[in-house]
Amino acid sequence: MAQGKIKVKTKSIGNTKKPNKKGSAFISRKRAPVPSKKHKFEEAYKLKHVISKTVNQKNEDGIRKLVYEGQRNLSQAQQAVKEHHKKQGETQKAGTSTPSS
Repeated sequence: MAQGKIKVKTKSIGNTKKPNKKGSAFISRKRAPVPSKKHKFEEAYKLKHVISKTVNQKNEDGIRKLVYEGQRNLSQAQQAVKEHHKKQGETQKAGTSTPSS
């Protein structure tokens, strides 16, 4: 007993997409390759990281210098030189003042 007509698959017409006639915006060359965006962002991140690291290191060194400045054990000769420079600085400050006439 026949159930009805046999369905036959139709053949497709082909590729209905139109080819892109404009071409690509930029063609990279072997001598001048275009780096990926990821590379650009990684470079920026590395620079920021290095800069922040050096700034933090400088700040830490400065703070440590201030903290340990009074705690150094100087020899007698070093203390004498320090006192001498301190006195010279005071005399220069006193000598640079202008007389009020």
